[in-house]
Amino acid sequence: MSKEFTGDGLRRVRDLVDQAAHVAGVSATNAHNLVIAVSELAANAVRHGGGSGRIVIEQTDDGVSIEVSDDGPGLPEHLSQELPAADAVSGRGLWMVRALCRDLHISSTARGVTVRLFMPRAGAAS
Repeated sequence: MSKEFTGDGLRRVRDLVDQAAHVAGVSATNAHNLVIAVSELAANAVRHGGGSGRIVIEQTDDGVSIEVSDDGPGLPEHLSQELPAADAVSGRGLWMVRALCRDLHISSTARGVTVRLFMPRAGAAS
């Protein structure tokens, strides 16, 4: 399933991810983590990627795969994977996503950012 979204559609994005995680048999804790991570990515797409984004949700044999993308200018080259300082104004979003979902891939170009996440169903190898 593929869906375009704007800031007004972020709640719907969270609902779709939650439903997909439960259908895929993802544990309650991992489903919660996935919803938080995708919500952050979708909000970043709206804020930094031109006001809208796309989400693609795919059920797999062993879990759920989600892709969030935008058409913004891409991520800065100097983006750290470390936790930002306590007084930093931004930068915690992707750090949090990395902490919540170990299986992710980020692709950034001048034509946008695409982040792919995978969450295994309960009992599946991650």
